[in-house]
Amino acid sequence: MKEIEIKKSQMPEIAEIIGAFIGDGWIESNLSSLYITGHFTEDKAYYDEYLAKLFSKNLGQIKIKNFHYWSVYGIVSYNPIIIKKALRLGFQYGKKAYVAKIPEWILHSNDKKVYAAVIRGIFDTDGCFYCGKSYAPTSVEWKRTHNYIPHIFFSSCSLELINQIKLLLTFFEIKTIIKIRKAGIFNGKKQKELYNLIITKKNDVIKFFNEIGSSNPKHATKYEIWKKQGYLSPKTTLIERRNYLLQLQQISKNN
Repeated sequence: MKEIEIKKSQMPEIAEIIGAFIGDGWIESNLSSLYITGHFTEDKAYYDEYLAKLFSKNLGQIKIKNFHYWSVYGIVSYNPIIIKKALRLGFQYGKKAYVAKIPEWILHSNDKKVYAAVIRGIFDTDGCFYCGKSYAPTSVEWKRTHNYIPHIFFSSCSLELINQIKLLLTFFEIKTIIKIRKAGIFNGKKQKELYNLIITKKNDVIKFFNEIGSSNPKHATKYEIWKKQGYLSPKTTLIERRNYLLQLQQISKNN
């Protein structure tokens, strides 16, 4: 299928949509439907406030839906015109977990805004920002009891995709490491190799959020709390983090 021509001004937005699709989307093998989905509470604001609008603006009107039978929330299109357009832009159809990749037009764009956008889309749907503790016996108690060491984490069964993300991050001078989880039995299920791309250095994490950023409040609120107080409490909800940031803002105003 012939690729569609894209206006230069549209390229970053379309690249971000494709990144989101790569992270957590699929097109049915019979081309009947297109989905991008996430957590039914933590990702809801991202779909409602951002991705659905971005998708509708660039590819056509999308539906937002709570998929109760899958326990996920996201967007869907059954429109053959939109699906055909998506395929021409480089969306993959059918089972893509092991062959997911970034389209060539994005890789060859030589545009850091486009690179940032596709990485941001992948991160917002399938990436992770978390903070760890120090387990060194010589560390002070605060470091052993607080989650203060920031990491950014990408995970995929597609080595090609992981290598592509790593390559694009070099344009931002962000260092990464790749760890491989060998195939085996995990949680009672047989699983193939999994590739993890991790940003471990504090300065590189900060550079990632400064130059690439996140459009998903799930990630953005975690980073903002870590940046303001130097650590991030685990297992908080988006509502709790948003309320906490409002409290911090109010305290700052009163002072």
